[in-house]
Amino acid sequence: MNKQRQTGLFILATISVTYLIENFLRSAASALTPVLINELSITRGAMGFLITGYFLIYGVMQFPAGFLANILGPRKSIVGFTALTCVGSILFWASYRYELLFAAQFIMGVGTSVFYINAVTLISRWFPVNRRATAIGVLSASSGVGAFASYMGLPLAVTLWGDWRTLYLVMLVVLVVNWGMNFFILKDGPQSLEVPPRTGLNIKGSISKVLHTQNFYPPLIGFTMTGFTFVIYNWINQLLIEDKGLTYIEAGTVSSLGTVAGFIGCLLIGIISDKLKRRKLPVIFFLSTNLLLLCGLIFLPANLSVAVYTAVWFAMGICGSIWILFFSIVSEVLPLEVAGIGLGVMNGLSTILSSLATPIYGSLVDILGSYFIPNLICLGLGILTVITLVLIMKETYGISATRSQPSHR
Repeated sequence: MNKQRQTGLFILATISVTYLIENFLRSAASALTPVLINELSITRGAMGFLITGYFLIYGVMQFPAGFLANILGPRKSIVGFTALTCVGSILFWASYRYELLFAAQFIMGVGTSVFYINAVTLISRWFPVNRRATAIGVLSASSGVGAFASYMGLPLAVTLWGDWRTLYLVMLVVLVVNWGMNFFILKDGPQSLEVPPRTGLNIKGSISKVLHTQNFYPPLIGFTMTGFTFVIYNWINQLLIEDKGLTYIEAGTVSSLGTVAGFIGCLLIGIISDKLKRRKLPVIFFLSTNLLLLCGLIFLPANLSVAVYTAVWFAMGICGSIWILFFSIVSEVLPLEVAGIGLGVMNGLSTILSSLATPIYGSLVDILGSYFIPNLICLGLGILTVITLVLIMKETYGISATRSQPSHR
């Protein structure tokens, strides 16, 4: 194994640990929804705003995240902002009031916001195109492990110990240790790669280059629209408890196994796409299958065996992992020097709209007293997304081979 490939694998390993812990933290509010609603005596709409406290600022920060990769470099961006994530996590762990928990969510949203874009930028520099989607799949799969630890671990902690803060503190300590690992291990790119210079900030020129790339628009539109459909993932615990009749621990089991499926899906979809040398076909297939499963979940009656809900949600976890291909597509269709900006725009729009939809979803449940109509709205938007992508999306695999590439020393 040559030194460059070995270094790339070390970098992939340490940023995957970071992403694992960050997804534990970002999933904590959703996993603790029944607990926090009772402890804080708040409505579902207020709980939705607490979740949004993280995701809205996370989405807004996606826009400068791409520029930070060019200005600071991905290493400094990840190390610097992860320190802020640690501060927000400490506040969340120590807080017992809604206002302080919201502030903690906000700080963590800022801290974690630049990570994924910069991590994908690192992978784009350290891994060749024939292994890039697989590497992004490995990174993204770690999110499933973190979400599993949150959706399964927190309900277990509450049930067994009567407290969730001890487990949260353990994960926070791991994040601090991993921050030190990133400080020493991460490098912006191999010496053989002419990394785009970080002198000056040509915002207008960079944005213009992104917006003048025609192949950027299909993944932008598609990924943004999926944000409306995937809002149900933020509410799955409460939906299973109130709409399907499961207990908190049963709902945690179902949702956590769905995150395990997401781990599998990220690996599987990345490998399938690389082996097929196709991007559009897997996107359409897995998005369509996910909609069929969502339809099944909506119309399943309450009080069935936990295994039934688990099977459906597990399959949705695999198919829902299709989001990783949108990041591969954007990193392929845009020039290397502005790929991070394009990724930030795409992820930012999707996250902002999804975060705004989260409290709206909860408020609709409060008003209507049912999850049925909000779920039908998610399903309808999902169908519209697939139809749109079928009509406008083109195959992009290998397109990076024909675009302008950085020179090599």
